[in-house]
Amino acid sequence: MKNISRLVRAQRKKLGLTIEQLAEKAGVSVSLLSRVERGDVDNISIKKLTEIGEALGLQLADFFVGDQFADVNTLALLNYLKTLPEAKRQEVAAALLALLQSME
Repeated sequence: MKNISRLVRAQRKKLGLTIEQLAEKAGVSVSLLSRVERGDVDNISIKKLTEIGEALGLQLADFFVGDQFADVNTLALLNYLKTLPEAKRQEVAAALLALLQSME
């Protein structure tokens, strides 16, 4: 739940939404969303988590990535790369790696 809490809060803030706005957009209660962000929910239905994710522009799978990928910018990059055709994805990945290595 820690990753889910961090991700929901960070993405909500990145989108400039209040808890109330996100709750309305997701069709969940403000109370539930507040508890999710605090990490006070031991279990949540897949349906509600999916609704929250969709309202945030996230996929359900985004909530279950490893800790090292659980920030909104890394997820956005990974999701962008997923949308590219394989050849273009390889080209972009190679360019990013070259850029990063040149910065070391």
